[in-house]
Amino acid sequence: MTSSTLCFAKSIQRIACLGNRQARVSLRFVSTALPDSWYKRFPPIVEKDIEEKAIKGSGPGGQAINKTQNCCQIKHIPTGIVVSCQQTRFLEKNRLLARRQLQEKLDAYYNGEQGLVAQYKRERSEKREAKRSETKKTLEKKRAFKAQQDNDCNSEHDHPSNT
Repeated sequence: MTSSTLCFAKSIQRIACLGNRQARVSLRFVSTALPDSWYKRFPPIVEKDIEEKAIKGSGPGGQAINKTQNCCQIKHIPTGIVVSCQQTRFLEKNRLLARRQLQEKLDAYYNGEQGLVAQYKRERSEKREAKRSETKKTLEKKRAFKAQQDNDCNSEHDHPSNT
């Protein structure tokens, strides 16, 4: 085992790193589809720190995919993180998407739970939880109101007024 960090990607969603600092660190996250405004907050990628390759595609799509070089593979040399992207038919769009994925992975690698991706996930889960609790409160109010209406209606039928 060398002292440099070795990384291998099993898929777009999973990347595992072996390095001299830690025995095994798993940086697993599904692409979060961050809004475009969030990508402006990431530090820019230094061009001399990356190796970029256009490779032939694979997977469903047959001959149209297998013959064209539309898959972009980017390697960040200092960390050894490798990202491949073949989401679209066009190499330029795949290059942009691969760079965004690399920015997300570098943010998670360097910043961990304080990174922008983690912040976005926390905000999203907090909003979801707040909405869920608000819905629960509204449902409780509706149930209480309906129970009171039923009680009022039953009490009127039990004691008819003398008019």
